[in-house]
Amino acid sequence: MITQHTRTHYTITTPEVEAQEKQYVLVLSDVHYDSRSCDRQMLTKHLNQALERKAKVFLNGDFLDLMGGKYDPRNTLPGGLRPEYRGQDYFDIVTHDAIKFLEPYKDILTIYAQGNHETNVRKRQHTDLSKRVVEGLQALGSPIQLGGYSGYVRWQYLYRTEVKSYMMHYHHGYGGNAPRSKGVLHADIDSAKFPDADLIVRGHDHNKWHLPITTERISSKMKVRRSTVHHLRCGSYKKLGDGYSGWEVEKGFAQPRLGGWWWYCIKEGKKWNTGVEEAH
Repeated sequence: MITQHTRTHYTITTPEVEAQEKQYVLVLSDVHYDSRSCDRQMLTKHLNQALERKAKVFLNGDFLDLMGGKYDPRNTLPGGLRPEYRGQDYFDIVTHDAIKFLEPYKDILTIYAQGNHETNVRKRQHTDLSKRVVEGLQALGSPIQLGGYSGYVRWQYLYRTEVKSYMMHYHHGYGGNAPRSKGVLHADIDSAKFPDADLIVRGHDHNKWHLPITTERISSKMKVRRSTVHHLRCGSYKKLGDGYSGWEVEKGFAQPRLGGWWWYCIKEGKKWNTGVEEAH
């Protein structure tokens, strides 16, 4: 069940969980589904695993690439566009294809957050393709909701009479590629800015890493509580070419690790624990 509090704040409640059973969330970002460079085989594998695990799926922006639109300075026509997308109704073709691809996974999709590729099209072309994809999936019975460029998601789990919640702050990402630090320096800043988050998710630069940080907070009754905050920088599903030419080549980008992350919680005895596994 998905409860919307504001246009950027949601609570997602799962059915009652079983002890010793991991409750997975597949966190994906920068899929660039309609790009010729998208590794659709890997993407399909991960989504099928999510079905098998009864996992929830969170999309952290740039699910669509959309670089073939008119007036787009990133336009890669004609060589960079998939042949099936060539047409005057380019945006419609891409949108309908994305809905068709996601339909088998409609029941496990949760939030469709927006990235800079989607917002760029909205700014230049005056159409919200993220909203159109979400509405298309909702018409098929999906519980998916449209998220913003950033926001909060509370993951809520039920075990008998217990209710356990974990707060996730997500942001699609901003800034440059940070070739040396890979953006790791943002983790300390984000910890200070979002002290109530148990999981902090970022994307955009296609770097991929997981950094767990132990935090300490003290209650009004002077009891110390220590917990682990998982910082996830999501990779992409977009492969680099052969190095002959293109934006990535001219900027000197290296091939990052592809895929997303599995974040999970588990009820073990009297304790609830969390962890992260790589989707690769």
